[in-house]
Amino acid sequence: MPDNWHRIEKIVKWTGLSVNAFAREIGLHRSENLYQIKRGNNGISRELADTISARYPVINKSWLLTGEGEMFTNDAHLADESRSIPFYHIDVIKFLDQRHTVEPAYHISLPFADNASFAAIWFGRSMEPEVPPGAIVVCAECSPDNILPGEQYLIRSDRFTGIRAIRKELYTTQLRLVPCNSADFDQIMLDLADIKHIYAIKAVIIRKNL
Repeated sequence: MPDNWHRIEKIVKWTGLSVNAFAREIGLHRSENLYQIKRGNNGISRELADTISARYPVINKSWLLTGEGEMFTNDAHLADESRSIPFYHIDVIKFLDQRHTVEPAYHISLPFADNASFAAIWFGRSMEPEVPPGAIVVCAECSPDNILPGEQYLIRSDRFTGIRAIRKELYTTQLRLVPCNSADFDQIMLDLADIKHIYAIKAVIIRKNL
């Protein structure tokens, strides 16, 4: 049983996600299913293996089920090429206005953000220290209906454009946009219907001056 969890843990670490975030990423409603494997109460079912390999085709399903062979399939290099993310060396807010006219500076590859739409630079201070000015934000377009409370999003609307953590107000369509830097920035209320585009922040790359 410990070997089962070891394989799950290896995949989770490869994605760069927490166990809870990984569970959400593969479509599990409850991460308890994974923790039962960690406790040794359950093994890796074929259904779970199918779910993981459907989300991450580079994972060898046979290895996941039995521990035999390699973690990645022989076509892993092809998947790496197909999931490269266009990086735009401009402010992410400006990019939203110019995305149809600018060309990417280059492409980057992140195994845990293979469904990302683009990457660009965030110059704001509202999300310090989690997203400092000059950080690269990797964004994946999503539906407003699929917002996960507490997660960070790049939001575009007539009233507000920027990055905030989102909280949902009970029994309303109102969203509370929460900055990390609450000393200098206030929370903002925004109606769900006012959102024109929204992107989940899949990764934040902090560049250091050497």
